[in-house]
Amino acid sequence: MLLVLLLAIAPVGKEGDGQAFTSLTDPAGHPLADGRYAQHVRDGILHVEARYDFPDGRTAVERASLRLLPQIEQLSWDFVERTKEGELVRSYQVDFRTRQAVAERADQNKRWRDEVAVEPGKTFAGIGFMTAVKALREQLAPGQSMELQAIAFTPHPRSATVSIVHDGPETVRMAGRSIPADRFTIHPEIPAIARLFIHVPDQHIWLLAGGPPSFLRFEGPLVEPKDPVVMIDLVPGPSARSQPRAHRRRR
Repeated sequence: MLLVLLLAIAPVGKEGDGQAFTSLTDPAGHPLADGRYAQHVRDGILHVEARYDFPDGRTAVERASLRLLPQIEQLSWDFVERTKEGELVRSYQVDFRTRQAVAERADQNKRWRDEVAVEPGKTFAGIGFMTAVKALREQLAPGQSMELQAIAFTPHPRSATVSIVHDGPETVRMAGRSIPADRFTIHPEIPAIARLFIHVPDQHIWLLAGGPPSFLRFEGPLVEPKDPVVMIDLVPGPSARSQPRAHRRRR
């Protein structure tokens, strides 16, 4: 059931400073990278950063800023991937205030810059959807959905309509434990004719059931629709780069 009465996404609970060590895996749970998530609030603006360190030395950093009051409104988003030597592989960025979006694929020697459609409070990108979904949990009953706008990169930047669907309660297995969760789906609303040429998979977000909404798991392409589907877990299992702890020699 599509819920159309929500005019703005009101914040629920209180976002504050925090950090977590996450893991990036394939859907089968095989480790791909070590992750670290951090957020802080300054002057009413939530700043978030997610960093992933791959075994081959590559790094990927995703950042976003969102105004929390009087409604949740994304202000910026960017994602940068670099080689072990620090050379750019690809980057994407959106300034929601100027409506300018830029994508660069250094590995393809291509760059795009476009103006995108932005409706303040209803348009999000990347990790910014996490904050929006957390706020919507109390507003959307299981089975209900709400349409929002997304800034996507294919790698050309573009605006697209997505439905946020509250799928309902689900138990997830994470690091050998069963954890009660609420699942949400971000479903791209692609015109029928366009489906013949492009495929954009759904993204899924799991929040901890009960209490303040907290992130548990994400599943979907890392950035572009053609990227492999990955999982990001708050409670990491075996690390892609973990090493046996060295025992200190006793003196």
